[in-house]
Amino acid sequence: MTAARIDPEAAAARLTEATGRPLEPDAAFAVYRLGRSAFQAAVVRRFGHAHVIVAERSAAIGGAEFDGLLLAYLSGRHPDAGVRLWARIDDPADPADRKLRELLLQKITQAREALSDRDFTVMTLPAADVKLPLTREELESRIEELVEGTASLLEEALGEAMVAPGALAGVLMAGGAARTPLVAATLRRRLGVEPVTAAAGGVLAVEQPPAETRELDMVEEEPAARRRGGRRALAVVAALAVVVAAGAAFGTRWGDEEASQGGVGGAESAPAAAVEPEPTTATASPSTSPSEPSEGPETAASPSPAPADDEPEEPSRDEVTEEAERPTSERPATGAVPDLIGLSTADARRAVEEAGFADVEETGKWRSALDFTYDDCEVIEQDPAAGTTRPLSETVAVTFSYNGDASECEE
Repeated sequence: MTAARIDPEAAAARLTEATGRPLEPDAAFAVYRLGRSAFQAAVVRRFGHAHVIVAERSAAIGGAEFDGLLLAYLSGRHPDAGVRLWARIDDPADPADRKLRELLLQKITQAREALSDRDFTVMTLPAADVKLPLTREELESRIEELVEGTASLLEEALGEAMVAPGALAGVLMAGGAARTPLVAATLRRRLGVEPVTAAAGGVLAVEQPPAETRELDMVEEEPAARRRGGRRALAVVAALAVVVAAGAAFGTRWGDEEASQGGVGGAESAPAAAVEPEPTTATASPSTSPSEPSEGPETAASPSPAPADDEPEEPSRDEVTEEAERPTSERPATGAVPDLIGLSTADARRAVEEAGFADVEETGKWRSALDFTYDDCEVIEQDPAAGTTRPLSETVAVTFSYNGDASECEE
């Protein structure tokens, strides 16, 4: 899935365009971006000819959340519009009700944007024969708390970067929702700096996480299993060496006693055989003389070489581990393309990722503000077609509809 973050080089270019002056060496500036569904703040510093983000913050706050708050406010502010109408909008039960809710949210977005340049506007719903007035003061009272929260996040980033607001070379605002007059007024009051608005072009860069991330985890599991097996084998060899040394010591002592005691050696050897019930005593048998009949107990113990049995068991456990791991590393080469038509771009990206495909290629198709055929960011075309079986390494291409800032649909 694609992700978007502030591009420091693009932000520096937008700030230079807005202020008309280049950044000085080692200068720092702040970026405040408020889009449709996400907020990002960053502190960027110039190092030589490069610009680097030294601190950043983000939150799931944007114009869509503003619109949701306004919808809740309007339903309580204008109950005379009809209980049935608000019930249909608050809890849509069928496609017609959902379409009505989407239409009203679109009208709210347009009204919010219009209030950036005026103090009063009226929303009309021809399908329900309803007119809903809204003032800038009402708008700002609904979204003030969220805007203050974004300003706090920007101040946190400044604190982390150890840059005082007065030392900033500028504050750059970007994103459609940042054009709300309340945003500039809040930043001006809290930072003591006059913010500027980025021109068209945007300040975001799309990042693509590496597709092989899931495979890398599987590659590292197999060597780890071998290392564990190697350690167990080394431990068995070390234990065997200790037992061999101990057996050799016992064998030498037994031989000395036999030489000194003559005929009593057979009776003396019985305790030695009792001391050596461990399977590893098979290695001690070569120290005795095969011509002496009194060594019968020792030769009876020697046919149970447990260490020789342990050595083949270790590879078999590794083989079991490898057999258990092998199916998880095998992944299907093809898959069915999901149906993306009618989804938002965010939902489409999730659907493609869940289906296992490599990536989504997104293309925006502009429509006028008076065209209500589609919603903002709604997928209207896709290739390959839904239901077709394609290699998972392929990219699924989608076309989405928009009438504002296309980059807001790519977040």
